[in-house]
Amino acid sequence: MARLSSQAKAGYYPTPESVCGQLKQLLNIEDGARILDPCCGAGIALAALVEGTAATTYGIELDHERATEARIKIANLLWGDALVEMRLSACCFGLLYLNPPYDYSLAPDSTSERMEALFLKRFHETLQKDGWLVLVIPYTVLAHCASILARHFGNLQVFAFPEDEFQSFHQCLVLGQKRALVAKAQAGKVEQELIVIAGMDPDIFLQTAPQLASCTERLTIPGPRQPTCTFKCNRIDPLEAIPLVRKSGLLEELLTHDLAPGQRNTIRPLAPLKNGHLALMLAGGYMNGEIEMNGRQLVIKGVVHKTEQVHSVAENNKGETTVTTRDRYHPTVKAIDMARAEMLIVQ
Repeated sequence: MARLSSQAKAGYYPTPESVCGQLKQLLNIEDGARILDPCCGAGIALAALVEGTAATTYGIELDHERATEARIKIANLLWGDALVEMRLSACCFGLLYLNPPYDYSLAPDSTSERMEALFLKRFHETLQKDGWLVLVIPYTVLAHCASILARHFGNLQVFAFPEDEFQSFHQCLVLGQKRALVAKAQAGKVEQELIVIAGMDPDIFLQTAPQLASCTERLTIPGPRQPTCTFKCNRIDPLEAIPLVRKSGLLEELLTHDLAPGQRNTIRPLAPLKNGHLALMLAGGYMNGEIEMNGRQLVIKGVVHKTEQVHSVAENNKGETTVTTRDRYHPTVKAIDMARAEMLIVQ
């Protein structure tokens, strides 16, 4: 599945500040809790949620310009495709804040999947037990996410966006607490309830679904239960790589030793070379470089071009023709007179 940068830009819908403010009032974030946003954009929402806490933030962003901006706000930031290029620990994060692109993975047909469901499948396993999911999606997409939500989360609640914000994309905010697999019968019931909600008319959903501001339950975001957390990307970000290369000294070594011309080695033959040997070395390029001859400064360049020459043509009784060729080498030596700016060619 290919996700182009144009899709990333077109499907980017930042969470409104009003919704972030209401959500922050509900969060009780324990010290050191790890919080992950796989579609962090410029990092504004994630930074707002953890402001004034001792949480550790982790963000992923596909658009490089937004990722560069988010790096200032988020402690651990990766640039790349969150679905295919990331390596993350399972059961490692206390809060998964997920506001994925609102789009289809391919052209909308019978074989395509909603991006929201793909992101939920990919990242729900990164939540530790009793960690919380905050999912921001159009409420109609609940039907595509219903099976995962019902099977892996408890205490599910669906809130409508404020009316002014709701009209643009009909978004809702889903809260759920990570559980071991929910019993199949209970999960099936919850799944059907979510599908019914997804099929409502927008006006009916807005009237019946509660507002986040009316929620009084506090969500305790648990601290880490694993000492380490794998958070890596297969893609190399040049903004991170360049300082590391400079610090290692590899760049200086490359410029001063590998790319700069070094001293030519002097070879002493075991026996004096004959004119034929010298001619072959000249033509083969083994004596390229600057030389002095009869007071003239010359730059020598020798090359050999190979061609095929027809040696014989034979025909058998069946009328089949056999052509025999031989390789023929054409040596050429070019000498540039530096003083006169002349080129001498010997073939």
